[in-house]
Formats: sequence, structure tokens, C-alpha cells
Amino acid sequence: MSPLRIGLIVSDDLDYGLDLANALGDASDEVTLYLSMTNLAWYLGESPNASSPDLLLELLYKKRLVPQNVTVRLFHFPRMRDPRSLLAVTRLKRMIEADSLDVAHILMGPGELWIAVLACWIRDVPVVSTMIIPQPNLGEKLPVFVLWMIAKLLTLGSELIIVNGADQTDVVRRLYSVPAHKIVYISLIPRIAAAKWAEGVHEAELQTILFPGKAQPRKGLEFLIRAQPFVTEKIPNARFLIAAHGEDLPRCRALVVDESKFEFQEGFLTSAKMAECFQKASLVALPYLSASTSGMLTTAYVFGKPVVATNVGALPEYVQEGKTGFLVPPADPERLADAIVRILNDNALYRRMEENARQWVCREQERIAMETRQVYLKALAGY
Repeated sequence: MSPLRIGLIVSDDLDYGLDLANALGDASDEVTLYLSMTNLAWYLGESPNASSPDLLLELLYKKRLVPQNVTVRLFHFPRMRDPRSLLAVTRLKRMIEADSLDVAHILMGPGELWIAVLACWIRDVPVVSTMIIPQPNLGEKLPVFVLWMIAKLLTLGSELIIVNGADQTDVVRRLYSVPAHKIVYISLIPRIAAAKWAEGVHEAELQTILFPGKAQPRKGLEFLIRAQPFVTEKIPNARFLIAAHGEDLPRCRALVVDESKFEFQEGFLTSAKMAECFQKASLVALPYLSASTSGMLTTAYVFGKPVVATNVGALPEYVQEGKTGFLVPPADPERLADAIVRILNDNALYRRMEENARQWVCREQERIAMETRQVYLKALAGY
């Protein structure tokens, strides 16, 4: 197969873009990665206002987050309502045209208006778009109608739409009137980039349960905190590592009944610090009330950690029951605790889950890259 010239355009979910760029680059395709300069600065632990593009690119390659054969270009959008964003989209479009791509692949989260506009403006090459969150989760800040309009705009500018959950195919067809033949289901790629942030090796701390990421009401942190007494009744030495930031953290922390069982890593953690938390954890708990997919779930597998997650959204597609973790109903502290105890009290089960998680990562990364490439060829064939 002759190599394709692929452009990946990513604004918010940089890990997703980096992982896909790595996988496609390994397949000998020519990949150009277009990243938001502001978000990349935050991702690298630098100040957006004090970092030059050259410095950010140097750090990106120095940390081996992308291989040398992947070209990275940076763009900057002001705030969504800032009219200067229109000029920024125009500059990004010209940049993409100058690179003479075969296909442009947009990875878009909810509410990314100007990325959706870009999809409609690119006309020289076919546009494939991944709709990371097709249906708004609970607690989204933008009104549902605004989110719908932006997502609809993306579908109008895209030849094919990729979703990361099997049931999301029907969601996109129904909500945005997209024909079924234009929607493709491909699993979420493992978060390989997350492991590259690890600075040294940190041994797993026995019986440590990790909650990582944003503390939002829909993430269900309060139910993990409510599960603590049930866990420690069976496993007195169990401890809970909360590596989180967000508006719901103070409310949830006030629910703690035994501070000695918790360690809070509060605030926006650097990627290196988050990697350390994953290394130290015995398992990862994701007690979500609402979700599409979860990058934290696939990150856990990259670090070889079993997962206890709720059966919401597409999470059941990623947790192999009894093999890589367990699924429990949302908002049920006792069932959550039972699943955690079951894993931590059975060393043989834990080791099998650990190995199965790592095997899942090795298997899925190559498969997803091949399936994504087939989508590009399908888009080219119909263009």
C-alpha cells in the first residue's frame, strides 16, 4: 500500500490526536498533526502566554510524544465568540491546503464551533471527522441546542463520521440525520501517550484505588467516597487516591467520613504527575453517571490496571467483564465497593486482569490504526 498524506486536526483532546498520530506514523503514512497551541502549552505544563511555538515543538519531540516522522503544526483560536477566530480558521485552512493532504481527519469534542466551521470550509480533500461526544453528557455548560447546531455543522462538512461507541452510530443517525452509510464505528484508541509521561518507575501501592480526572457531578466521585466505608470494612488498609480538579471536588470532599483513608491530589495535575498516580494505583474506579467513552479507562489499561466502571454510555464495550474489570450500576456505592473488594482480595484475579489489560492495548492499537486507514480510503474512493 502506498503511504497516505494524512492531516489530523485536534483542538482539545490532545492525547487522542497524539495516540492516533503515533499509530498511523508506525504504519508508514505521512502524518501532519495540527494542534491548538494554547492547549498544547497547558498539556506540556508550560504557560500559553510565555511559550514560543519552537519551544513547544521541541518539548513535544524531546518527550517522544510523537515520532520524528510526524510533522506538527500549531494553530491558535481566540475565544469562541471572538470574531478573530474567523481569521484563525482561514489561516488554518490555508495551512492545510499548502500541505497537499490526501485526507483531513478532524477530532472534535462538544462545542468546538470553529473546528466545525473548518470542516465545512475544507474542499480540496475529503474530510473525515470523529465526533468524540455525539450526545451531550449531563452538566454540559453550553445549551443543548447550541451543542446540537455545532455538531450538525460538523456532519455537513464531513464525508464520513467516526464514532467510538457502537450505540453512537444510531445516535448520530437519529440526532443529526446522517445516513447510516456515512457513519463508521471504530473503538477509542489506547492512550499510549499517557505512559510516555512517566518519569521513572513507581511501584503500585497495594490496595490503592485511583479516581483520575475532572470532578464533575456526572463523574460520580461522591459515590466512590460513599463506597469507602463498605470497602474498608472488608479491606482495612485500602486507600483512595483522588487525582482530580473541578467544580464538584469541594462538595465531594465534604462527604469524606475518614480522612485517613484518602489522599487528594487537587488541582490540574501535570501529565507526569498523573502518570505517577496511575503507576501507584492498584485499580482505577470510574463511577460515572453519564459518559460517551473514557480516555481514563484506556489509560488505565496502558498502565496495566484493572477498572471498575459503571455501565453507562459506551463503557461496557471497553470493560471485559471479569477479564479487565467489572461493571456496576451507576449511583450504587455498595455494588461499587463489592466490585473493588472482589478484585483487591483475589490476587490471582488481579494478575489476570492486569495481563489482560496490557494485551488489550497491544491488540487494539494496531487494529484501530488499520480500521481508521480503511475509513480514509473509503472517503477517498467516494470523493
